[in-house]
Amino acid sequence: MKKTYLITLLTLLLLLTSCAKEEAVAQKDTSIEALQKAQGIPVKITNIKKQDITQWDEYSGTLSGFEEVSAFGMLGDNFSKVNIEVGDLVKKGDILAEFSTDFPGANYKQAKIGYETVEKTYSRMKKVYESGGISQQQLDEVEAQYKIAKENFNATKQLVKVISPTSGVVVSVNFDKGSKNDPKKPFCSIIKTGKLKTNIFIEEEKIAAYSKGQKVRLKWDGIKNKEFVGIINKISMSSNPQMRGFSIEILVNNKSEELMPGIFVYIYTPHFTKKDIIVIPREAVFQESEKDYVYVTNSTTAKKKEITLGKNIGNKIEIVKGLSVGDKLISEGRTLLKEGSKIKVVE
Repeated sequence: MKKTYLITLLTLLLLLTSCAKEEAVAQKDTSIEALQKAQGIPVKITNIKKQDITQWDEYSGTLSGFEEVSAFGMLGDNFSKVNIEVGDLVKKGDILAEFSTDFPGANYKQAKIGYETVEKTYSRMKKVYESGGISQQQLDEVEAQYKIAKENFNATKQLVKVISPTSGVVVSVNFDKGSKNDPKKPFCSIIKTGKLKTNIFIEEEKIAAYSKGQKVRLKWDGIKNKEFVGIINKISMSSNPQMRGFSIEILVNNKSEELMPGIFVYIYTPHFTKKDIIVIPREAVFQESEKDYVYVTNSTTAKKKEITLGKNIGNKIEIVKGLSVGDKLISEGRTLLKEGSKIKVVE
């Protein structure tokens, strides 16, 4: 009897505890609903306005040199120094290789001695002229000799050195240190880095939207949060049957020399542009009975409004009918709403 009494008592206690928990939860839920009813459901709004929107298609490609330049050695002598290797970055005016200054055909030593002698003479004559010892005409004659000697020496220096004609990346070197130069053969080849190119294939059904001179966007993972501008330079006249698309050559201005030949880039091309249209976030749209709706507001309550959709543009969608400039769209927080719900606009 006593045992039965204890079991009954425990059962009652458990029931009371369970009921208390359920009541507490119910009270809590009721309090949240009451709070939302009193203060409004938190939402964010967007003021509707017209804008221009571009749909970008993503492609990928590898940058290569647009223009290749050769550097030549002028003497038929052995190279005493070779200062570059394939893959090196060089600047315009860099010394790529050197010949011995003893080579007879260069007349380097004679030109150097002649220049240094005339330079000293010119320096002395300027002081004499300043003290009134010679006339302006006599000084002009010495200065002319100095300029001629300087030009001759500079030309001779060009003979005994191979100078880079441009800035870029070395892609080939045809002679080693100690080997004999052939003046008719390029010492090396350099790809200019100031302008690069890449090729992509555009699908046949999209090619009509592209034209020469059109701008595109490029990104490289090596430089985050920066975009580069490219221009469509060539569009093939016929489709490639294997790629099922048209080849497009894109030129990239690289005056900053931040990009390099051989790197992998993403290319974003403008598939189409629509001007002066209304677009809204896709998540603001919902369906009921196979019709599309959004919520708008007068800043205090939510109102359901039927809309007609147009093109999908990234994470946005065009609105053809149903919204007007100046409408206040509920862009976030719509899932708890219904027609006539009180709202609280938050920033």
